[in-house]
Amino acid sequence: MASRLPSLRGIETFLCVAEVLNFRLASERLNVTVSAISHRIQVLEQELGVQLLDRSRRRLRLTDDGAVFLERLRPGVSLLHDATMLTRSKVSRPLLRIAAPPLLNGWFLPRLGGFRSLHPGVRIELLSNGRRRSASVDVSIVPLTANAQRDGARPLIDLSITPICSPAFLAANPVTKPADLLSLPLIDTIPTLKGWNEWFCAAGVEEETPAPALSLDNHALLYPAVLDGCGLAIGVRSLVADYLAKGLLVEPLPIACDFSPPLGILLNESGNIRLARAFAAWLTERLGEAAEILSTLVANN
Repeated sequence: MASRLPSLRGIETFLCVAEVLNFRLASERLNVTVSAISHRIQVLEQELGVQLLDRSRRRLRLTDDGAVFLERLRPGVSLLHDATMLTRSKVSRPLLRIAAPPLLNGWFLPRLGGFRSLHPGVRIELLSNGRRRSASVDVSIVPLTANAQRDGARPLIDLSITPICSPAFLAANPVTKPADLLSLPLIDTIPTLKGWNEWFCAAGVEEETPAPALSLDNHALLYPAVLDGCGLAIGVRSLVADYLAKGLLVEPLPIACDFSPPLGILLNESGNIRLARAFAAWLTERLGEAAEILSTLVANN
């Protein structure tokens, strides 16, 4: 049957052998025995009716017919490759792995949909601190230490912290000075970031910080607990700017302090770097918007 096409396995084998001109290397690439390689080539030659390889010399080489056949195959191989890649792209959805400190989780979750709308089909994995050193992480948000900067991290956000609560909670528990907060229910995280200690110290309160009335091991629950009137929590001002602007949260006292170290962003050049850069640009823009909101609030107050 002259119209019958040769087997694709035989063509694949020929292409590999034609590239390396060595049966042993071809067998290693295709993970089959040398005898299997030789047999496939022989079957292909029989199907085509021509000799493709000259085996009479010490070094394997293409015959004239083999060289012509190879050249004629190239456009078809290119089309096959393109068809395969296009088909896979229909079902393959790019994955972006982001590792961030837990304190960012509550801020991230309602905003990640905005990034996905700009990159339809992207899958996102939001990982905790413990996995940020994994080679599979594309974007790491890390404390901007000297070591992190040596690794390539660049500044992302300064951390300015302040107590926050709901308007209803503040109305029921008036506050006139920092020491008043010592007798009110404080909310903290597990493990604690020691934000309360830092703030009380900056506010000039020398008494020991009381144990929290409510401790949460999920940082994403921190702001909902405050919104629900469970007590006061330490908030990163730029991350609660939206809540403050909408009047959902308030600062009982106009006292904020810096919390060190600031956060930096580190991109994995060996990962999905195109998507990582797009995310870094998007994140920087969102944090810039939060800073503008906060600046407007400060100016108006």
